[in-house]
Amino acid sequence: MLRTITHPRIATVAVLAAAVLAVGSAPVRAQGVSAGSVTATELEPIPNPSIAYNRMAIAMGLPQKHGLDLKLGPDLAGGGPERIQAVVTNNTDIATSDIIAAMGSIHSGAKVKILMVMTPYGDEEVWGQDKYKEIKDAQGQTWGVASLAGAQRFNAQMTVQGLGFAPDAFRWVAIGGGDGPELQALSSGRVQLGSLSHLGAIQAEAKGLTKTIHVVVPHTAKHTPPVPRIVVVARSEWLKDHQPTAIAYVEMVLDMMRQWENDSQAWVKPATAIFTKSGMDEKPFEQGWQAFRDGGYFSVNGGVNLAATQKVMDLFFKLRKDSPNQTLSKPADIYDTGPLKAALDKMGVVKGTPNLPDTPDWYQSSAGHKG
Repeated sequence: MLRTITHPRIATVAVLAAAVLAVGSAPVRAQGVSAGSVTATELEPIPNPSIAYNRMAIAMGLPQKHGLDLKLGPDLAGGGPERIQAVVTNNTDIATSDIIAAMGSIHSGAKVKILMVMTPYGDEEVWGQDKYKEIKDAQGQTWGVASLAGAQRFNAQMTVQGLGFAPDAFRWVAIGGGDGPELQALSSGRVQLGSLSHLGAIQAEAKGLTKTIHVVVPHTAKHTPPVPRIVVVARSEWLKDHQPTAIAYVEMVLDMMRQWENDSQAWVKPATAIFTKSGMDEKPFEQGWQAFRDGGYFSVNGGVNLAATQKVMDLFFKLRKDSPNQTLSKPADIYDTGPLKAALDKMGVVKGTPNLPDTPDWYQSSAGHKG
């Protein structure tokens, strides 16, 4: 997708309007009815609208709409594994993590489950120093990823394999904190290559960093199989004791995703309100929304697809040179689909959404459910 930003400027942040357009089919809990309190931890501490789901939901007024007392959990460095650790150690109820970190923890015996898939695809941009015109020129060089045990490294390894290189043809370096620290590491020369979200790439252009770094691989998804990526994880014991809260949280996220899919301003306005130090105004955020929507980023049906999960599980074991065990051998081992089923029973399954191949296959095949 071609992007041109000729005169980036720092925006004057408008105050987010109290009312945001809602999807007509989304549930609204009766006033005064509480679904409980939940602490949720983001995937990165710096507010980034592409993965700052809880901050975006709060800016849109969605916790109150769904009867949730939503509290932000601890800000953590690193990638998905740190979020899983926060869940396992009871420092947060729910965490946005990645499917590789979740699989790794379950394979190791952690009693956690995935509630839904927030991003049913893995698509990023690979950026590098200007001296590397093509990815082959940078073999053996350092490549920054969010963590060494999470999905970003996994996605990068799948990408280089798809391009004809061995998964260890580059030196992987953990750069925790998302696009901001990754850009800093790239621009300072700490790493020679780095994985960025589409929004991070727009931010690089907006900040004028393209004088020294440039995009090397525009869309990693063109070189990898379609696999689920970002997920919501909770402890099995917490889920057992907090089903109404878990269902309400899933409803809130589905409500948010459906608004984002249908209305760019539902994404742009809260993003502008919370992402105040990005150096971007609404136009780049609009471009980011379009890139994410075109790629199928918004998981309007919860993104649980067992066939796609089996693909990523097969690759998980192959790249780790590991084998299934008693805690991780099939896709069903990583999911607790009860809250998502309950939410979709209430909200309905969205059909006819091109770019969004995430209608749950278990839902379609369940007795009495035809979507």
